[in-house]
Amino acid sequence: MTGNLLKVGGHAGARAVPRPTIDQRTWTFVCFVVAIGVSILIGTLISLAKTPVNAYAFLLAALIVASGRFRIKVPGRSATVSVSEVFVFASLLLFGPAPATLTVALDGLLTSLTQRNRRLHRTLFNVAEPAISAWVAGQVFFVIADTPALQFSRLGPAATMIPTIAMAAAYFLLNSTLTAVAVALESHGSAYDVWRQHALVLGINSYAAASVATLAVKSPTGIDFAMIGLVAPLLVLSYTAYKAASNRIQDSLSHISEVEHLYRAAVETLAIAVDAKDQVTHGHIRRVQRHTVTVARALGVHDELELKALEAASLLHDVGKLAVPDYVLNKPGALSHPEFERIKLHAAKGAEILTAVEFPYPVVPIVRSHHEQWNGKGYPDGLSGEAIPFGARILTVVDCFDAVTSDRPYRRRMTDTEAVEILRSRSGSMYDPRIVSAFIDLVPILRRDDRAAEAQVAAIGVLPAAPTTPLPGSVSSPTVVAADGTTRTMPLDEIGVLMTEKLALIRPAAQACLFAPEAGADVLVVAYATTLVRDAVAPLRLRVGEGLAGWVAANRHTIVNSTPDLDIGDAAVELGLLACTAVPVFALGNLVAVLSVYLPAPRGFSEADVRAVGALAQEIGLHFARFELQTFGISAAPSLAGL
Repeated sequence: MTGNLLKVGGHAGARAVPRPTIDQRTWTFVCFVVAIGVSILIGTLISLAKTPVNAYAFLLAALIVASGRFRIKVPGRSATVSVSEVFVFASLLLFGPAPATLTVALDGLLTSLTQRNRRLHRTLFNVAEPAISAWVAGQVFFVIADTPALQFSRLGPAATMIPTIAMAAAYFLLNSTLTAVAVALESHGSAYDVWRQHALVLGINSYAAASVATLAVKSPTGIDFAMIGLVAPLLVLSYTAYKAASNRIQDSLSHISEVEHLYRAAVETLAIAVDAKDQVTHGHIRRVQRHTVTVARALGVHDELELKALEAASLLHDVGKLAVPDYVLNKPGALSHPEFERIKLHAAKGAEILTAVEFPYPVVPIVRSHHEQWNGKGYPDGLSGEAIPFGARILTVVDCFDAVTSDRPYRRRMTDTEAVEILRSRSGSMYDPRIVSAFIDLVPILRRDDRAAEAQVAAIGVLPAAPTTPLPGSVSSPTVVAADGTTRTMPLDEIGVLMTEKLALIRPAAQACLFAPEAGADVLVVAYATTLVRDAVAPLRLRVGEGLAGWVAANRHTIVNSTPDLDIGDAAVELGLLACTAVPVFALGNLVAVLSVYLPAPRGFSEADVRAVGALAQEIGLHFARFELQTFGISAAPSLAGL
């Protein structure tokens, strides 16, 4: 029943975020609570030394400690409840505050010692806080009842009710509030939010325990054994029934959590694929997701399902671009009318792709309508005004702002000021005026969040490093380096098998080389090469911007049907290689490699060949992304959402 830093109130609570150190405010608060608790315990010991302790007091103390071990988790919350408070209140009523105060302090110590993540400040708090709560609750009862301990049974029912309610309220408020503040200070959260999540459960539990205790000890002999005999079966029955129901609900919640995890994994996998496909705007979807959710909250969207729908839709709003040819998607010049019409299909195509996922929240309507316009001139359905889903109206404003403030092959990025003017000029025609106004007000906050996200990515330091030990079928294997200097060699054997199998399907005569950036240098080195070209490319070190692979790395554009000797020199002639297509490989928004594929065919690569090579580059990028996430123990959902 102790109020420890992992449990709010008696046996209920919110799990605090473990931290390697605690700040001065937390220590100050804990020391304040401990000082009060120690003074109360000293007074309690003095009181017990002067007054003989009834044998029943030892029995109740044992019941308090024993029953505290049997806890039931509240479904859907990081909280538990038990019947130990019944015996705490019974001890308070029969023998005054001293025995109960000392017992709950001991119970708090035992609870702390059994925790896995033991910390000194938590142990001290878990001893002091219950002592304060129990002692004050006892004092409140006897002051209001105006009777000393051991004479409680003389009170009539009416005279007992108000003191009992006051005792339960004092215990509940002190226990829950002190613990909520401690949890909030340690986790840097909101004390009110922690308290509010569990207040109802704790309040009901405290009042019920106080009421049962009052009935059980309302006897001239001190303990009404007849009443206990009648109440005990009800307590056991209630405990058993609630535990069974709680277990069923918890199983259901666990299943829901697993399903949601699978949905998130699907979202993240699709997002990585879009990132690799849309080589010009590889970081675009990450920023759009952050901005969309922030704007939605500012506009009063607090429903969790709606927010989850927005998170998924903003991350996947361009998933339809997987069906757009690379040469259209990454064309360095202006699009022709047929090409633009092809691009416009991505909204409907994205909705079609996501329909198969069967999301538990409305993702598809947002993705389908994110290019609709307030005046009805958008696509694909020509919706207007309020007929456009609210999430889609937010997404289209955010999408526009990020697009015009990002570099494109055909223009330089605009400043935030210029982008804001564009939004203002389109407000009421293309975009919902209310959303435009809210977004413009939030631009400074959104940019601050962008800088924080970029700093987080930089701190992770997921970058390919210098080549190390060669693997079978490869020239060298890059490593991934974290900010703390730890490294792990990239296992390229799987990528080598993947490249060999896919190239055989694309063109049996195709050869390939995977170039990766060298750590600390503006140079590309060979990470993997197929058998025929391995010896020729082994010594290559291409500066970024030079050769085919270097140009692709610098400009992040695919080169189709160029001359292989720009990369491998005279070896291209000796091996009869006549055409090269080089494609950038992205993972988590970073350029991690360049895939160069060579053919001996004089006509080079067809459009289908180019699409197939682009798909292979995406698969390689997924391998890099998964490796990077696993290497540093990064959870895919929060990490990708924050990039």
